Amino acid sequence: MPRKEKTSRYRSEAGYMCIDIRLRNANQLFDGRDPAPFRERDLDPEAVDYIRSAAEEIPHAKLLKIVLFLGDPIAAPLTTAIVESAIRIQFDHERDLIVRRLRQERQFGQVALAVGLTALVAMLSLAELTQKLPQGFARDILREGLVITGWVAMWKPIEILLYDWWPLRRARLHIDRIVAAPIDVRQASAESKTTLMVPT
Repeated sequence: MPRKEKTSRYRSEAGYMCIDIRLRNANQLFDGRDPAPFRERDLDPEAVDYIRSAAEEIPHAKLLKIVLFLGDPIAAPLTTAIVESAIRIQFDHERDLIVRRLRQERQFGQVALAVGLTALVAMLSLAELTQKLPQGFARDILREGLVITGWVAMWKPIEILLYDWWPLRRARLHIDRIVAAPIDVRQASAESKTTLMVPT
């Protein structure tokens, strides 16, 4: 039986996988609670989450394009350039936050490693000193407890330095793809594929 190919819910256009967003007007793209000028204003959280989630779903080998379908033409003070700039500024900021978190995780991991190694050396040294105690079950328990405690102290730095940074790195790669993606603002038509409507 022939294998059925998995279909993507994202449009393909001229070599790009499109992240389509349908809006009644360009103002919907922005967070209405933010009083800053449009160029500096935060995007609507739902739009940000949708773009980020779409970038995570689309295979990394595929190029991304962000396409905005607007029901109404862009009106002053907004322009197409301002809309494109606002999207890039938003995700540049998202990337900066991730880079800062990666740096903080690395610094904390280095401190935790120093503390963990110190605790490990101290616990293993104390475990060796238990050899001077009288033989017996209590000495063996104490020695094993000190050894286990020393190695447990290394658990957190190992987790941070080996594992915790991977999700952040993967998130940064997705944000990099979004920042590099071309942005196309179009008038909505009957043929436009609707994937998201950002509420007012």
